[in-house]
Amino acid sequence: MSVAGRSFGSGPSTRHVRLKKVLVVDRDPFWGHAVRTALEQSGFYLNLVAEPSEGRRRAFERTYDLVILSDSLGEGAIQAVVDEMAQRPSSPPVLIVAREGRLRRGPEGDGVPVFSILRRPCTIEEVVDAARALAGSPWEEPPPRGA
Repeated sequence: MSVAGRSFGSGPSTRHVRLKKVLVVDRDPFWGHAVRTALEQSGFYLNLVAEPSEGRRRAFERTYDLVILSDSLGEGAIQAVVDEMAQRPSSPPVLIVAREGRLRRGPEGDGVPVFSILRRPCTIEEVVDAARALAGSPWEEPPPRGA
């Protein structure tokens, strides 16, 4: 089959990569969308939600490679999402972006293998760098055939 000079269905098969999935839970409309845009442009697949209850539901029902939580949620909501992540048999890393003094105590991350806090003020690039450090490359190459 040919469309506009391109052939489809012939030749070697196309390799597929798996994009790393990130859940961002943030009530701040500017910051959340800025983080989403930057991470998507870096190659990650993003879900952005504003409500902590929706973040907890998604964290429980779906598989993510990284969960980013903002201090705009409040300390109790952050702990609730972290607790939900700890209930999973295989929990992804959790990154909390928080202003100094905003969290009276660090959330307890029992059961979450990688747990990190990035202090604001920080740049969007620092969030992207932290995401790469915690989740790795934004995509995974499929294993070679026969491996």
